[in-house]
Amino acid sequence: MSVEQIQTLVDALATRLGRAVVLDDQDLRLVAVSEDFGDADPARIWSLLHRRTRPEDVRYEEIKRWTGPGHIPENPALELWRRLCVPVRCRGILLGFMWITDRFDDLTEVQVADAVRAAEAMGQALHRRLVAIDQEQELRQRLVEQLLSHDPVVRREAWEEALDRGLLDNVGQVAVLLVSCRPGKSDGTPADTRAVLSESMGRLCRTAPGEAVLAAVWPRRATVVLARRQGFQDGRLAEAATALLTELTDRSGLAGCWRVGAGGPGRGLDGLPQARRQAEVALSSAGEGRATCWSELSADALLAQLAPQAWENALMPDGLATLLADPSAAVLVPTLETYLDCAGDVQRAARELCVHRTTLYYRLGRAEQISGLSLRDGRDRLLLHMALGLRRLHGTHLLPGLPTNVEILPSNTRRRAG
Repeated sequence: MSVEQIQTLVDALATRLGRAVVLDDQDLRLVAVSEDFGDADPARIWSLLHRRTRPEDVRYEEIKRWTGPGHIPENPALELWRRLCVPVRCRGILLGFMWITDRFDDLTEVQVADAVRAAEAMGQALHRRLVAIDQEQELRQRLVEQLLSHDPVVRREAWEEALDRGLLDNVGQVAVLLVSCRPGKSDGTPADTRAVLSESMGRLCRTAPGEAVLAAVWPRRATVVLARRQGFQDGRLAEAATALLTELTDRSGLAGCWRVGAGGPGRGLDGLPQARRQAEVALSSAGEGRATCWSELSADALLAQLAPQAWENALMPDGLATLLADPSAAVLVPTLETYLDCAGDVQRAARELCVHRTTLYYRLGRAEQISGLSLRDGRDRLLLHMALGLRRLHGTHLLPGLPTNVEILPSNTRRRAG
């Protein structure tokens, strides 16, 4: 049953009762709402504007266990009027909640019974809708995994099936976006994050003119295949990745949880595996709450592919380990990295650091003195630049013995313009 048919059930009940009817899913996200009969309180208006009901308004943890209708009492502090709550179930599974304002306790037993019967029909409709959505998600997951396979035969068969189903277009360039919500960083459940991902992917499909979008969603991660007949203009992938990150953050209300990595563009079907690998590298390089594109990584594209484990257990040169462990590392390390990123241009580095050149020379001299490495030696400079880049990408766990007071700089994989 479609959303339109569920809406018809909601509208029909509202007409019979002469009251507004609202249907939420099991996570209190809005599914359908009838016309207003002048019985919407401020709490209801907020929920309609935000397309979700606040759990604290309706005693969510309690009503999840209800098996029949009940009343949510009036709460002036929350600007919430008394309302009838009818849990919507099918085959014993909680699928949603139906809300009807009953401010003056004047709903009759006949009307409540009518609402219960309507909730049963809505439960069956929501169950059929849920099954259809699951089947569609399984199809998209399978096609995306096959499209990104290294087996050219598997890729070709998946591509032709996607074309036949109208999910992709036979286009010139392809790209891949990978999305991740880091475990432990989200306050929501896997079902919450999956719903946010699904909604955001739907919006991406609607707001990508000239592009075919095939997205597969799992709890806390997603893979998106983009295809464009005319090719991707400069900056288009970065724009899409940033827009998707913003959408996910806004919908979930969880800042700093999401990361997006973009790979490509590649040429045609055979470019998909490479675009996926590039997206994986970009995602591994992205800091929390950031979107990163392979094309913008520059030297970090290579550094990101060096596993952190290869640099553990004292494999880092002693001089560099000594510098990172020094109490002055919080000042010297960012100074040194800025200087190296500026290709040894003292004037530019001092300007970026907002310090006098004399101060910069002093700090660089201290770094050389502590590490025993020379900034006038090309190989030492290469060693320092690579090692500090790895530290930025993978964190200070590269050297487990470092003191905890050494500053951890935010991950920022975009290289400074040269």
